[in-house]
Amino acid sequence: MPGSIVLLGTNATATFRENLVPSVKYVTTFVSAGFTNQFMEMATLIYLGILTKRVPVMPAFLAEHFSKVADIAPTPLSEIFDVPYLSEKLGIPVVEWHQLKRTAYSSADGPEPEMEKLGCWSTSAGYKNSPPTGSYSTGLYKLDISYTPVPSSYTLTHGTNPDTYMWSIWGLASLGFAKSRMRVLPDQLRKTFPLHNSPDQKLEPDETMLCWDNLYYTGVFEPYPSNDFFKDYSPYWSQVAIHMRWKQSLVEVANEYLRRHFGVKNKADPVPPFVSVHVRRSDFEAGCGKDVTKDQCFAPITAYERRVQEVRTRLKTRTNSIDAREVLVTSDERDPVWWEGVSALGPEWRWVDHDAEKTGEKYGKWYAHLHFISRGAAALVLD
Repeated sequence: MPGSIVLLGTNATATFRENLVPSVKYVTTFVSAGFTNQFMEMATLIYLGILTKRVPVMPAFLAEHFSKVADIAPTPLSEIFDVPYLSEKLGIPVVEWHQLKRTAYSSADGPEPEMEKLGCWSTSAGYKNSPPTGSYSTGLYKLDISYTPVPSSYTLTHGTNPDTYMWSIWGLASLGFAKSRMRVLPDQLRKTFPLHNSPDQKLEPDETMLCWDNLYYTGVFEPYPSNDFFKDYSPYWSQVAIHMRWKQSLVEVANEYLRRHFGVKNKADPVPPFVSVHVRRSDFEAGCGKDVTKDQCFAPITAYERRVQEVRTRLKTRTNSIDAREVLVTSDERDPVWWEGVSALGPEWRWVDHDAEKTGEKYGKWYAHLHFISRGAAALVLD
């Protein structure tokens, strides 16, 4: 239950093991990639906690695709989402890594975090002898990990199709139970990767702190990434993510920006309805072929205009008809010529100037404009 004691101390310790309650079992993962991927992995982690009756230990978010990892501070889950509310709705405790173990970002009046060895499972290494997925989390929490590949029979095609890289959520959950774990461990240990800092030493997956390198490629039915996650039958969404609501302080910061952006001076007056358009370009450019230009690789600006108009029409025809004339664009594109093209679509196409607002310096790369997108009457995510 949310109020139960799942950590020995109220303060983070130099090692995670000294803060664990002996009678409690835990589960964690180490996230990477963009915010959506990290969010999905965290929701999956919590669902695995429910399935295995273990306490989920949540890593921090990191906007690693914006800059060098060393130049960006991690953002704990509780700085974005209302974790007490989530825990209450789920009826389980939710712990964050920074509560469990000290990091370089912890207060100065405490012990230095120590490097710890840990054995984990790897979904990535279970696919065609691939290496485990690296994550900033392992460095942040000073973990030296020895990974054991998940059996290929735990994919959604049960190993019959070697090209399947989606893992059964129940297959992964079974590794949290002693008999199921022991059934596959002897064969899989022959494939275990050594510790990064001690290449002559290998560890079997930890029984107390069940862990994986990557939980993005998991599902219950569809053998493709994210196809399950947002479906009406999805346990990830209906049982977990639906309760992950924004932290109130984040809502207030975003509302302040939006009121200023739309010229709403009275706090009692509502922000006008708008369509959110998020365009990812810069970090996707590496996926473009060498024989095409950036503009040839990505959708033209006119395509955004067409899609927005389609959404506006749908909003107007709904029972609770919404006339969303304003458009709020967010993007990682830095080319001023591209932004001039967006501006040319009309005065209702606008964006928050985060450089002028110094959003990154004040709140981090993701903090404030995460909520901007969700506040729209509709949201379009395009490339």
